[in-house]
Amino acid sequence: MKPMRIFAAVATPLVLLAACAPEAEEAEAPVEEAATAEPAENATLDLQATGIVVPPQSGFEQLAVPFGSQRVATEATLGNVLGEATGSTAGGDDCALATTQYDGLTAAFSDDQFVGYYATAPYVPDLDRAAMIADSGVEMVEGSTLGEEFTIGSEGALISGLFSGEGEDATVEALWAGENCIFR
Repeated sequence: MKPMRIFAAVATPLVLLAACAPEAEEAEAPVEEAATAEPAENATLDLQATGIVVPPQSGFEQLAVPFGSQRVATEATLGNVLGEATGSTAGGDDCALATTQYDGLTAAFSDDQFVGYYATAPYVPDLDRAAMIADSGVEMVEGSTLGEEFTIGSEGALISGLFSGEGEDATVEALWAGENCIFR
């Protein structure tokens, strides 16, 4: 499947504040609490059917987070770009997937491996339904019980999504790929 260039181009910028731990100059200096991760400035995410790619930006190399990545490494990479996690679940409920939430993105894990994501603003394209449907790789899901559901891709792994309504000016509300708890 070709990369989802559309998402890298329309992702919303975030703010980068690199946290550096100052070296202790004096033994009597008070111990400071660890700095919390802040979102990266002008960061974009390339949401793909096989995981997430952070394109090269702000002096950093490309960072790939494919499905199957270890949870600790996935959370470290996403935390450096998106800032500190806003919540998490342990799984074990009806869903059975553990999750880590960031503003606009939830990463899903099974057996401590990254298996899926669910994204909302600012990580979904700021395009209306007419513009999305104009892409030959986007198809509506007929009879969906979720609402105005669509898929991106033609074979194998797909990205699924929802529009905010039925009209041509409806916007992309959510995108997901991999394993997720989407109750139909």
